Amino acid sequence: MSRITRHPKYYLHDGSVSIHARFPFVAGTVFRVHKYFFERESEYFREGFRAAGPQEDGQSDQAAFRLDDVKISEFERLLWVFYNPQYMYDEQPIDHWITILDLATRWKFPSVRDLAVRQLQKLDMKPVERIITYDKYNLDKSLLLPAYILLCKQPSRSVDDGKRLGMPTVLKINEAREYAQRFAAEQGCLSPTSADAEDQELVEILKDVFDLS
Repeated sequence: MSRITRHPKYYLHDGSVSIHARFPFVAGTVFRVHKYFFERESEYFREGFRAAGPQEDGQSDQAAFRLDDVKISEFERLLWVFYNPQYMYDEQPIDHWITILDLATRWKFPSVRDLAVRQLQKLDMKPVERIITYDKYNLDKSLLLPAYILLCKQPSRSVDDGKRLGMPTVLKINEAREYAQRFAAEQGCLSPTSADAEDQELVEILKDVFDLS
C-alpha cells in the first residue's frame, strides 16, 4: 500500500493486528484491532491468519491482512459488537443487525451470528422482510412462525410481495390459508376465512405445511 488511511475510531494503538478493508474502486482503510477476538470467534480469520504470508500477516500497516469486497461502514458495525457495551445492543436499528448478520455469516462468526438473530427477533419487522431476510441467511424457519401467521391472516398480498417471497413460500402460505379456512368452517363459521382460525391451530398447520419440527 502506498497510501494508508487509518480509521479514526478503530485504529487502536494497543491493537495486535492491522486489517485493510476495502471495496472495489474505493480507497481502503486500515484498522488496528485485537487479533484475539477474530481468532477466538471466527474460523475464517483463524485460517486466514495462519495462511497469510509475511506481506499480509497483519503485523504492521504495510503488511495488513486484507479484506476485500467489504464497505468500511459494514466492517465498523462488526467491530462495534466487540468494542461497545451490551446495553447498547437494543438501541440499534434493523439494518445495523442485518449487516452484522451478513458479515458474521460470511466470515463464520457463529456467536455473533446468533447475537444478530436474537436482536432481530426483538425488533419489529414486516413479515415479508423477516421471511426474506431469514431465508437468505438460512435461519431456523421455526422463528418465522409469527410472520407466517400474519401472512395467513392477511386478506390479500401484493404482487410485489409475492415475487419477493418466491413461488415456493407463496404456495405454502396459500396451502396453509386453505387448511385454516377449512378448519374455521368445521368450527361453525358461516363465512370462514383463514383469519378465523385460532393462532395455535395456525401454528400446527404451518408446522405441517413447512415441515417444521
